[in-house]
Amino acid sequence: MDEIEPEQTTDRRRSRLILLAGAAGALLLALIFILVARSGPTPTTAVVDLLRAGSPEFEGYKSRIALNDKEIIVHPNMIGMAQYEVRARLVNQGDRALTAVEMGGKILDLQDKVIAENASLPVPRVRRNPLGPGESMPVSVKVDAPAKVTEADVKDVLIEVRGLKFE
Repeated sequence: MDEIEPEQTTDRRRSRLILLAGAAGALLLALIFILVARSGPTPTTAVVDLLRAGSPEFEGYKSRIALNDKEIIVHPNMIGMAQYEVRARLVNQGDRALTAVEMGGKILDLQDKVIAENASLPVPRVRRNPLGPGESMPVSVKVDAPAKVTEADVKDVLIEVRGLKFE
């Protein structure tokens, strides 16, 4: 009397198989997304011999680089966090061509404390050719805000030149 008809058993097995295949596919997509998001070299390892703060040559040339037209864009994501993008125009007002420029971005809280930062290499990643004297280019740095940080908690997002390499 409690026997299940063969047709119902087949339907249950088929439903379970479809459910398992869907779960496996979702897991595979999540793993691929994580691997792609974490792949690629970090900006500081892509270029060697960058001049940095404290170097007399860096300090002497940094004032010849202008960052104009700063713009901050907030990109909210689907899990309620935000990514801040700082865009600007980098102008080489000096007399030397730049073969590498490392930019840094920082998120400041209401007490001027750095709560997140990131770096990018617009030269040579975005622009393969050196940035010559008098030339300019758009640059941007994206910084992920920590969890539970809202736009109301952010005082400013800064962009700065962190490293240089000359031709």
